[in-house]
Amino acid sequence: MQINVSKIDLRKPPGYFREFHERYLERFKTKTRDVGDKAMDYMLGGFHLDKKFTLTNIPEVVPDTNNQRLHHFISESPWKWEPVIRQLQKDASDLIGGGDSALVADGVSFPKQGEKSVGVARQWCGRLGKVENCQVGVFLGLATPEGDRTLIDERLYLPEEWVEDKERREEAGVPEDVEFRTKPELALKMILEAKENGVSFGWVNADTAFGDSGDFRRGLDKEGITYVVEVPCNTNIWLEEEVDPSGGKRKPSRRVDELADELDQSQFEEVYVRDTERGELRCDAIALRVRTVENDCPSDDEEWLVIRKDNDETKYLLSNAPSNAELEKLVRMSAGRYWIERAIEDGKGEVGMGDYEVRKWRGWHHHMTMTMLAMLLLLEMKIGLEDKCPDLTVQDVRDILQRTLPKRNVTEDDFRKLLEEKIKRRKSARNSRHRKNKNS
Repeated sequence: MQINVSKIDLRKPPGYFREFHERYLERFKTKTRDVGDKAMDYMLGGFHLDKKFTLTNIPEVVPDTNNQRLHHFISESPWKWEPVIRQLQKDASDLIGGGDSALVADGVSFPKQGEKSVGVARQWCGRLGKVENCQVGVFLGLATPEGDRTLIDERLYLPEEWVEDKERREEAGVPEDVEFRTKPELALKMILEAKENGVSFGWVNADTAFGDSGDFRRGLDKEGITYVVEVPCNTNIWLEEEVDPSGGKRKPSRRVDELADELDQSQFEEVYVRDTERGELRCDAIALRVRTVENDCPSDDEEWLVIRKDNDETKYLLSNAPSNAELEKLVRMSAGRYWIERAIEDGKGEVGMGDYEVRKWRGWHHHMTMTMLAMLLLLEMKIGLEDKCPDLTVQDVRDILQRTLPKRNVTEDDFRKLLEEKIKRRKSARNSRHRKNKNS
C-alpha cells in the first residue's frame, strides 16, 4: 500500500475547500442578499459533526454561526437550487464522466413521523423493507467502472394524495405547477435534463422500480440513450424466434424466471462483473433477444434479456444495446447499480443526507443540493490525492477535512450559551405543541 501524503498536502484542504466554495458563490445570490457564507457553514457542519447532522448541532462545531441563520438559509432563503445542480453536473461530468460511465437512477426512502413533512405518506420504505410513514426521493448518480461515484440530481416524489390536497400543498410550500409524476417519470426527466446539460455517460442503469416501466425504457430509447435496467422476475416475454412477423398464431408468453428455469446451466457463461476488495466478482450469465408483452402483443422493438446468476441470487435485466453487443459488455454495464447504492451510503454516512430538520418543499431540495455538493467535494479531493494514495476513500477524505478545516473552539461561556439556546428552543417547541393540542 502506497501512502505519500505529506504534511504539506494535509495543509491544503482548507484552501481547496475555499476554492470549491468560490466556484459556486454566484449560485447562492438572491435578489436581496448573498448567502454563500451560510452555504459554506452548512457544508462545514456536515464534515465536522460525528453525531447527527442537525441545525442545532452545527453551531457547536462551526465558528461564527448560529441556528437561526442556518435555518433561514436552508428553509426560507429563496436561492434557487437548479443552477447549483447544473453547475454540479458539469463539474461531476468533467471529473468522472465519459463513455464508460453510467448514469444511475435510484429511489431513497426517509422514514418520518407525523403528517406535516412534505410528501410524507404511508408508502413502501426501502430502508425498512415494509410499508411505513416516509418520504421518498428519486436520485440520479454518475459512476465509473472503477467505483468513483457521486449524486448529481434529485426529485422529491409527491404521492397523489399530496398533489390533490391544496391545503397541505400550501402549508408545505409546494409550487402550484408541481403535478403528480411517477418515480419512473421523475427519473426520465432527470436523465434527459442531465443529457441536455452536457453530462457525459455511456448508458443508464436502474432497478426494477424504473426498469419495469415500458414508458421509461421507451423514453430513453427514443432519445438514443442506451439502458441496462433490472426488471421483476414476473416480466413476460417472447423469445425473438417465437414471434411471427406476420402476426399469426404464436406460443404464449412466459415469465423471465420460467425461461431461466428452462435453460440448461451449460448455456450460461462465466463472465467478469467488477472488481471487489476480495478480487474479481464473476457471475454466470446469458443474453437472449426478446420482445416484452404490450397489450397482450409483442412489443415493436427487440431488447436484450440478460439473466445473471450471482451466487444464490438471479437478476433479470433488459437492454436496448446493439444486437451485436457482447455478453461480457452487457454484464459489466449492469454494475452501475452497485455503485449508486454506495453513493447513497456515502451521502448518508459522511455528509448527513438523511439527517434533516426541514418540513417544506424548499428546505428539502436545499438540503439535498448541499448534500450533493459536499459529496462532489469529497470525490474531487479523493481523485486529486490518488497519485499519492491510491487506496484513499471518500471516508478518509472526510477525516482529513475534519482535522484541517476551521472548527469552533468552544469555551465554557460558549457552551453555556449554546446550552441555553438549545433548552430555549426545546421549550418553545414544546409550548407550540401544547397550544396546537389545546386548539385541536
